[in-house]
Amino acid sequence: MKSKIASIVISSLLCGVSLPAFADAPVGVRPCCAFGTNLQTEVGGIPVPFVSVENVMNIEDLGDHIYNDGSQGVASSLMGFGDESNGIFYSEKGGFLDSAHIRDTADFTYYLYGEFYKHLGTDFKVTLSPELKTRIIQLHSTSKEYTQAERQKISIELAALTSYRLAQWHEIAQWFGMESVGGFKEYASAFSPEDLYSNMLGALLASDVINANPNLDKDAFSTAMTKAIKAKFIELGVGTKEESKAQIKKMDGVWWDSSKRLPNKWVVIHREYHLGTDLQPNGFKGETKESVSTEYEALATFMLMPNKNDKDFSALPDLLKNKPYWTPSDFQQIADFAKAHDDKELAEKITFIN
Repeated sequence: MKSKIASIVISSLLCGVSLPAFADAPVGVRPCCAFGTNLQTEVGGIPVPFVSVENVMNIEDLGDHIYNDGSQGVASSLMGFGDESNGIFYSEKGGFLDSAHIRDTADFTYYLYGEFYKHLGTDFKVTLSPELKTRIIQLHSTSKEYTQAERQKISIELAALTSYRLAQWHEIAQWFGMESVGGFKEYASAFSPEDLYSNMLGALLASDVINANPNLDKDAFSTAMTKAIKAKFIELGVGTKEESKAQIKKMDGVWWDSSKRLPNKWVVIHREYHLGTDLQPNGFKGETKESVSTEYEALATFMLMPNKNDKDFSALPDLLKNKPYWTPSDFQQIADFAKAHDDKELAEKITFIN
């Protein structure tokens, strides 16, 4: 195994190509927003006066893409104090887009590309920070020898897919009560209809950036992503802040409920539980379709391992709970469970009101 890795390094040097100096794994996710605009807040069921979450902006308000090292705080992200800001945008060809989700998945694609490029075909484990479950990506050994071009292509596509799988799991973990910020459960964001399409867009944009220059360091990747995101937003026809707000307001009572206050789960009343690898913008027909390739998924297994948080999943069927670990093949069943639970809860709320 050691000789195989050594041969890869030597081959790269002989070709005049050095292995990229990649960054550490992204820490956490960028804090952003539930779907809606001028969202009101409450603490302990008591409304907080004069406080609302402004989460809609113009393209020029995005700022530079900063590879996520965990330093982005809630205030800096939502209120524009940092170099990078995030929010919800409406586009003519891509529906609603969440820039935080685009950036997060782009960063994981870059990080995983570095890990996969170095260790493809070997028995290697990538351990990430927990999201309720312990997250492990296990690369599998193979006797196949890859050319440099093959290694780059496979690593890019596998990184894009796996980072998107991480995003799918994030939606599930939010539904089961994950807290990125201590004491604040993210029920209102779970399966939000614009999330996964935005995540997929981030994976694909990062793939394009890496394909163009597979040896980008962290800073160069950040610069390239800044340009790529803005160019894609222009291509998709992202409107002004006021135009985006107008489109979001049209969805009041359909996708979200302006009468509810964060962190109430039912600020968002329409969710997308479909976890496919090909997506269209939710709620729009005939718009841009995106997909991530699953061709090389067998080369790495994304595993969700048991830990002290298993009690959060106690309501799931025994067939799932008794598995030694979960993989993306289990995700849709878990999402279907969440949908059935939400459908029942909403029906009971409607019956109670009537």
